[in-house]
Amino acid sequence: MNAKQSRHAPSARSFDFAVTLSVIGILATLLLHYLNEAQSEIEQEIVKTELNNLRLGLAEAWVHKNVTYQPIDIEALKDSNPMLLVTARPQNYIGERSGTPSSGKEIWYFDTTKKRLIYIANDGHQTQYRFISTAGQTKASLLAIGGMDLVKDIDLVKNKLEQ
Repeated sequence: MNAKQSRHAPSARSFDFAVTLSVIGILATLLLHYLNEAQSEIEQEIVKTELNNLRLGLAEAWVHKNVTYQPIDIEALKDSNPMLLVTARPQNYIGERSGTPSSGKEIWYFDTTKKRLIYIANDGHQTQYRFISTAGQTKASLLAIGGMDLVKDIDLVKNKLEQ
């Protein structure tokens, strides 16, 4: 007994192959899109974690100064580099710069001109943070201590609009 073989025309096999490749291409594109979104979300969570670690480090520095009876001049600390006060800095902190670094992604740096701590994301987007006094602010992070907080610049705009 001979097994019956499909007698499709060669053009039909080519069409089936093209449809299969198209479906695989669409699925691969969707997968890459969702992987890119997941990577961005993971990066955002890492930044939030690093910010909370910085806030904890700032709280530790504030507690240490209070325990040792060292004076804390909040006005002098405003717009200063918070990385100078913490002992554990993120591994991707590159120091103080007077402008945007020409290369580098997923890095932290302190812009001495703008007086901002800046994070450059993988997609090139920059997020700026300021070390400010919480006096007169309508809200502060849960890790704000001693009347100081590290906040995103957009949060400052929202607080001023709410007042």
